[in-house]
Amino acid sequence: SVVEAMGQGRLCSENLKKSIMYTLCSKIPQVMPTFAELLGVPTALTVTQVLLIDIGTDIWTAIAYAFQPAEASLMSQKPRHPLRERMVDWTVLMYSYFYIGMIQMAACWFVFFNMPHILDLMHKQASLYTFEETKWNYAGMAAYYWTLVLGQLGAAMVTTTTRTSLFSYGLPNKWLNVCFVMEVLLAAAVIYTGPCQRLFKTEPLTAVQALMGCSGLMAILLVEEIRKACTRWGDNRRDAKAALLLLQES
Repeated sequence: SVVEAMGQGRLCSENLKKSIMYTLCSKIPQVMPTFAELLGVPTALTVTQVLLIDIGTDIWTAIAYAFQPAEASLMSQKPRHPLRERMVDWTVLMYSYFYIGMIQMAACWFVFFNMPHILDLMHKQASLYTFEETKWNYAGMAAYYWTLVLGQLGAAMVTTTTRTSLFSYGLPNKWLNVCFVMEVLLAAAVIYTGPCQRLFKTEPLTAVQALMGCSGLMAILLVEEIRKACTRWGDNRRDAKAALLLLQES
């Protein structure tokens, strides 16, 4: 029917927008370590680790959004204006770069600077590191990478809905769930297997350090649930006012 066709069109547009929002979230925490090195901060993320996140993690998850089911409120929203409401507008960039991206970056730096001896490496050239100092830096890079991967996991979860709580919506996209599992397994392999450690310059994390890496994931889930609750409250209040005006006019 026409209504079903409109629903599919809206769903395709919505899922594409969600995929773009998710993909952009990791860009700020990916690029900031490069600028931080100019200020004497030890290397937090290498080029190979950035490529590993982009190619081995983000791209497959972004594709999996094509199978995302619609939210219950999809057809109740007003249509997107094709000229005034672009697919990627300032709200998308603000959400990805200066909201979720900033939470990810804060969590990554928090975990990185809480790794042992990282502060001892400040303003010291990597070429002058001793063998032990190199291992300290590799452990810090592993912590930053692990925290960012989990932060992207949180970003993928929260961008599946714009208003609906994850507690009611759940995780119905099985392909996205497969990507979640593969992301964590890949990150664990990079950090805890010998060949990957040598290739990607990482050191194994302790259980406590690995749990610290969950800080970004948990923070993103928490603040997004609060934001969505406030959005639903505002929508319900607006609908109630509109219904009251209709009753008064009739």
